[in-house]
Amino acid sequence: MIEDYFEKEKKSTASIIPKPSYYKGPKNEPLKCMTVGNLIDEAAEKYPNREAIVSVHQNRKITFSDLKHEVDELAAGLLEIGMKPGDRLCLMGSNSVEWEITLLASIKAGIIAVNINPLYMKNELHHCLSKVDAKMLIALEFHPNQNYYELLKNIVPEIAQQPYGKPVTTRHLPNLEFIVMNTEKNLPGVIKYWDVCQSGTIKSTSYLKKINRELNPQAICNIQFTSGTTGAPKGACLTHHNIVNNSYFYVKRMMLMEKEHRILLQVPFFHTFGTVVGIMSSLNSGSTLILPAFGYKPIESAKAVFAEKCTILYGTPTMYIDLINASKELLDQGYTFTTPEIGLCAGALCSPNLFKQIKTTFNLKRIVSIYGMTEASPIVFVSNAGEPEHKSLTTIGQVLDHCEVKVVDKNGIIVPMGRPGEVWFKGYNVMPGYWNDEEMTKKAIDDDGWLKSGDILILSEDGYGVVTGRIKDIIIRGGENIQPQAIEYFLESHPEIIQAQVFGIPDERLGEVVCAAIKITKGSTVDEETVKNYCNGNIARFKVPNHVMILDDFPKTVSGKIQKFKLREIMQDYIRNIKNCQ
Repeated sequence: MIEDYFEKEKKSTASIIPKPSYYKGPKNEPLKCMTVGNLIDEAAEKYPNREAIVSVHQNRKITFSDLKHEVDELAAGLLEIGMKPGDRLCLMGSNSVEWEITLLASIKAGIIAVNINPLYMKNELHHCLSKVDAKMLIALEFHPNQNYYELLKNIVPEIAQQPYGKPVTTRHLPNLEFIVMNTEKNLPGVIKYWDVCQSGTIKSTSYLKKINRELNPQAICNIQFTSGTTGAPKGACLTHHNIVNNSYFYVKRMMLMEKEHRILLQVPFFHTFGTVVGIMSSLNSGSTLILPAFGYKPIESAKAVFAEKCTILYGTPTMYIDLINASKELLDQGYTFTTPEIGLCAGALCSPNLFKQIKTTFNLKRIVSIYGMTEASPIVFVSNAGEPEHKSLTTIGQVLDHCEVKVVDKNGIIVPMGRPGEVWFKGYNVMPGYWNDEEMTKKAIDDDGWLKSGDILILSEDGYGVVTGRIKDIIIRGGENIQPQAIEYFLESHPEIIQAQVFGIPDERLGEVVCAAIKITKGSTVDEETVKNYCNGNIARFKVPNHVMILDDFPKTVSGKIQKFKLREIMQDYIRNIKNCQ
């Protein structure tokens, strides 16, 4: 349970007067003053012949030397056709070699790369393009079910009447000049991706070198749109300084430079997990990124672990549950996991029980948690190499180098060490703000530069943390404040419950009641009565779920985060249907 770690620590850290819940990460090495472009050049020089990307679904491999060449080629092409430093380029597509090249090329040219969720539809895409005044959209298709051109025609119908291979003019998005796609067709209003790659000249190549000499590391290089579950997506602005240093100190903490690692990357590039923990960390460490499939396909991920001899696995809790199930099919066929060493979990909180399953299934030497948020570039806490296993199983790791953390009450006052409260962050990694949204920036970051997370955390004196949930997810039942995570971890200790999500729904008498949605093992007969009987006598009565529903899967974002607000809606519909049938 979440208290286990702190019970062990009390023996060595007990004191009469509690210290304030504040911790500053180590500063044994200064922050780097370099741009992403510098990082690309450095990686090509250090690891020229090492594989940078292996895209299994494209049957394509590319070295760090080739990566730099293709990045420079596209960057020069972007400048040649009219893009300038500071312009916004929206990038939409699933994981591919071209996606990484496009991100890095735009950033190296001083252009601000704007990551777009590839599943966004008309209104969401229009909002993002409009919000950042995008000058270019690059849409990369690698699947017959994708049709970005039809989607774009719904947003800017004028493109259908415009010439192929030329800039566009549109009333709906007046700043949008270029639509680029990786197509062989001559589509009206669209420039072919490969034409841009080949359009660079001696002049634009020289201009690119000048930009790289003069570009300020504090300049914004990437905009990451948040999930927008409580409103329209907000564009978190990240600088070169943010992401170069955050990825570097993560790599250093993980000791990734000690050998040639091959990383199974299941998470999407467009998320900070993929952009920073994936791409930027690969450049910092010389690690190879293995892209197993177009989109998310657990069985292809499991096969890639074997075929590509992956040493590190990246995933969210949901992805690991699916990967474990997919791997069992292969294990039954005689496969054996011999190469994986490290399993890293992020994007959502992972239960100790799931961590143990991950370690056992893949014969891992260690498991790692990272924790943070998009607005923090994104990492704030990371596990340490060689730490005791109970810390890896029960905490989110230790505060990262050059980061500050404090835990506060509802009035913003620091609580005593070991007490729960909202965790705030400060340091080089905090974003400068949301794009063109001063009001939301002021709500997120206070006058002293502290970024408010919205997460409830308990901090220990050695800088390790335990997240107990989201403030907005607290269930208030009859005046009792209930943290869902502790109940979820308890339910997942049942041998036939794979995953549990606990949340509250409105109740006329109690204010809210506790509900649980669970995924169960194949052939299990677990039902609502089983769950309640399992809880009775083991957890407090007010924590026992009033309603339980069994689902095959949970609604989640593309980055793997489970959407509890949708589970609440599903549960309320479920209860209404039961009542109507009675």
